[in-house]
Amino acid sequence: MTDSAQKDDSACTDSAASMVLSTRELESTEGRVRWADTLDSTYCEMDVDWPDRHARFAAELTVRPFGDLTVSVVHADPHTVVRTPEMIRSDPNDDYLLCLITRGTATLQQHSRSATLEQGAFGILDSAAPFVVDGRTEFEQVVLRAPRQLLISRLSAEAMEGVAGLGISGQTGMGGLVSRFLVDIATTDARLSVGSSASVAASAVDLLTSALTEQARPLTATKRVHHDDLRTVQQTMTRYLHDPDHSTAEIGVELGMSLRYIHKLFSLTGTTPRTWLYQLRLDRARGQLLDTDSTVAEISDRVGFRDVSHFSRAFRKRFGVSPAHFREQHNGKGDSLTDR
Repeated sequence: MTDSAQKDDSACTDSAASMVLSTRELESTEGRVRWADTLDSTYCEMDVDWPDRHARFAAELTVRPFGDLTVSVVHADPHTVVRTPEMIRSDPNDDYLLCLITRGTATLQQHSRSATLEQGAFGILDSAAPFVVDGRTEFEQVVLRAPRQLLISRLSAEAMEGVAGLGISGQTGMGGLVSRFLVDIATTDARLSVGSSASVAASAVDLLTSALTEQARPLTATKRVHHDDLRTVQQTMTRYLHDPDHSTAEIGVELGMSLRYIHKLFSLTGTTPRTWLYQLRLDRARGQLLDTDSTVAEISDRVGFRDVSHFSRAFRKRFGVSPAHFREQHNGKGDSLTDR
């Protein structure tokens, strides 16, 4: 993905997998509370239920960033997580979550669909819609968290809704390639440069969208044209991400599309060019806070905000914490710029 960032491939990032939480040494009640809180902060607001609240509960979570993606590994005793409409209203997180079961069994439910996963099978969940993940046995899973725009820039929002909640086999075809690749990157001990980490993320997204495309309902000829045109507009907007003065009208002139048509393309996905670009800037900034040592001011400028104060306010509104505190929480290191 193109932006104005200057990346040094010779420098290793702090992207090695890090233990976020293990409940094995915690008293049962404390462990359950900590586990629920950690799932909320790592993925999105969810309720957690256990088949026996008084039985021992052991769970571990490790997390590793790859470019704009976050890959985590969960080892846990049986439990269920639920995201309700009320939680969506209080937590507007709209990322996609891919759940890949490597050991045991779990069931995903979303959009009136249900899929039981095991042996490398995976499914996509949309955190902007209610869902249930029911870990019926002791299980292990890889969870990939992807910004919404990263996937709907390749597949339409309609196509993503059509695949959410479906199970995809991890044994054959593109599903098998995706499953093996995600397990490999989730379990690698290699320390990767910023550039290599971004390349791994891009490869993962390309493989995933190919697998999802095979599952999605075919688009009509008109919808295919709209999808391709939207992707062209979004790719061009991404090229100018660093420039806050480059307008949608200028994008239209460059591509030979009217401003009205561009707005229509975005409206078909339920958003506007301005909203899409604003969210992309914040998602890109989140990735750079995790994957680079750039200051908050440098990242703010790189993703197209006119001043760092505006960027910090926007970031806090979207993610609940300031950019500096977000970096501290996820990388264990601070930033030279104080909160504005």
